[in-house]
Amino acid sequence: MNWFATFREQLKKTWVNLFWKNPNRLWALKVAASIAFLLIPVELFFHDSFYGTTMALGVVAMALGETDVHPIGRLKSAGLSLILFFVISSLVSIFYPFPPYFFLLILVASFLLSITGGMNARAQGVTFGSLLIFSYTMLGADYSEQWFYQPLLFTIGAFSYSVVSILLLRYRPYRLLKEQLARGFHFLADYIEVKANLFPSDPQVQMQIRTQLAQKNIALAQQIELCKSNLYSFSAECSKEERPSVDFYYQKWFLLQEMQERAISSHEQYDILSREVGNRELLEGFGQLMRELGKAMHRYSESLLTEEAYKHPLSLEWTLTALKQMLDGEKGEAYYPTLSLLMKNLSGLERNLREEEMLTAQIDVTVFNSRKPETTSLSALFNPSNSRFKFAMRLTISWLIGYGIMQLFHIEKGAWIMLTSLLVFQQTYSATRIRLKDRIFGTVIGILLGITLAQLLPTLAGQILLLICSIYLFFYWLKKNYVVAAIFITTYVLASFNLLSDQGVAMMYPRIVDTLLGGAIAYLVVRYVWPDWQYKQLPGLLQQAITKNKRYFESIYEGSVTEEEYLHNRRTAYNADNALTSAWKGMRLEPKNRKEYEERAFTLTNLNHALLSYISAFGVHKRTNHLSEKEQLFCRDISTVLAYVTDMLEGKSDSLQHNALTQKANSWEECLEELQKDPTNTRAGLIYNISHVTRELLVEAPFAISAKLN
Repeated sequence: MNWFATFREQLKKTWVNLFWKNPNRLWALKVAASIAFLLIPVELFFHDSFYGTTMALGVVAMALGETDVHPIGRLKSAGLSLILFFVISSLVSIFYPFPPYFFLLILVASFLLSITGGMNARAQGVTFGSLLIFSYTMLGADYSEQWFYQPLLFTIGAFSYSVVSILLLRYRPYRLLKEQLARGFHFLADYIEVKANLFPSDPQVQMQIRTQLAQKNIALAQQIELCKSNLYSFSAECSKEERPSVDFYYQKWFLLQEMQERAISSHEQYDILSREVGNRELLEGFGQLMRELGKAMHRYSESLLTEEAYKHPLSLEWTLTALKQMLDGEKGEAYYPTLSLLMKNLSGLERNLREEEMLTAQIDVTVFNSRKPETTSLSALFNPSNSRFKFAMRLTISWLIGYGIMQLFHIEKGAWIMLTSLLVFQQTYSATRIRLKDRIFGTVIGILLGITLAQLLPTLAGQILLLICSIYLFFYWLKKNYVVAAIFITTYVLASFNLLSDQGVAMMYPRIVDTLLGGAIAYLVVRYVWPDWQYKQLPGLLQQAITKNKRYFESIYEGSVTEEEYLHNRRTAYNADNALTSAWKGMRLEPKNRKEYEERAFTLTNLNHALLSYISAFGVHKRTNHLSEKEQLFCRDISTVLAYVTDMLEGKSDSLQHNALTQKANSWEECLEELQKDPTNTRAGLIYNISHVTRELLVEAPFAISAKLN
């Protein structure tokens, strides 16, 4: 009995370490196990690979399209998917032999599925899975003896995976909420660990570090938004008895946002700190403290997934204590007030982790009990100016072109062209270009690897092993590295065709050709059909970002908004900043050469992010001391200038007012230096940083306007 208990405990520990702590592995295991459960018995008893490989594709489509996090919600989405999979596959099977009718089916089905996918997360997942089934049915049309074989087999495969997925979610109904929140804390830890490299740093590497931080910040903000969407979705399905448990995860979400504000905040320009702080060991101490905070956040993230109690690391407390003592020795230095505020901020992060249970219990989230997932109406989606409408039109056109090429040149497996276009197509030109490069590179490497493995594993058992391992690795890497995922989905396809007709290797050459054709079509369509160039979007995004920053700033110094409004204003400011940064990144990949404007756009994007970072630092310390009357007056002056900048970007400003505000902004530095001499103005240094960036935006904004006009 002792041996059995030890074995069971070891097995549980292995399961937790291998799968429960790694959601990507768990997702991949669900898919691979579902396929193995269907494929192996069919091969053993029916000796017909068509049945097994077709059901496996149903599993893949269902897994790629699942989004709901509540067991009831997942049950609803699974039911809707099963109906759509059967209907779509049936229509394709019936009309596929008749090209004119099939052309009309593509036109109607691809457009309607694409556009309705923009309604909400559930619709997006269900419709994407249905579009995959559309392509998969075309691929298997030559192997199907009766029209209803594929619809039934796809539905059986999708149903089998749904049973596994829903049962696992019923066993641990809050697992997906934990998973999303844990990923958010992981991203936050990654951000802080990169930021630690700024303490100390040389001006030459600071640009590179800031670029890395921008990348990490985009991922973090997107994850926080995904957590919000999942929490709203869960709230819409949960019962009254589940409310207290859901409130617990809302509290964790708010904790994540508070820690995000602390992490993003900047108390001083990093080149000035590295240059003026004479004690290099002190700056290295701040960097080490941030690395220890990052490690602790990773540990906290794992505790969310495993439901184990979080153990606050002693090394973090020791580092914090030692750094405080070192900083106390620098009293009297000019940089001491700035570093003192930074220390308070990092101490707050440490306290967020150490006392997280007590802190989260104080957050009132009852107002969120009635929240519903965000939904876009069909009338709004059927608007030609809507980005989803444009996306649906582009995808439909690319599919019609792909099918036309398939018919014109009598391409036997031309459905690969359409499937590649579907997988490569993204909302923007830059994202499509990146996905296309990754897809082609991954496919070529996958073919070389697949041919090698097919020779090493020539038996039926070897091909089944290759197929199951490939699909596991595809799902494991899909959210981590798309190139690696494309490699393994290619080896999966090769193994599938080897099982079907022993022609997996022979199918690889046409697969490369079809991949190139499908990718080229997607690229040309997104390039020339209703292109949304990011350089044209940038002025509007900049205006929105500054408007949101201004509202966030006013929420801090006016203090008249509720806590919920403050959190909303802060989150929308972060999202607007990320949208601006993403647009600038996308603009660099656009085909037209606008080197001069690209540099201006970089300056404006950096200025907005710097403004947000300084406002965040201002917000972190909003509860420490009340602002003096002079500080509040100065904040109002900054708001006035920010309001004028947004008016400039909208084309509503008065040029005479510009000169007056510029003169006033030029005198800010002197005035703030006087304010800092008075010890009652405790946050004058933070206001100084905000005013400095505001003045720079006032100078640079006209260049954004000129680009908008061009």
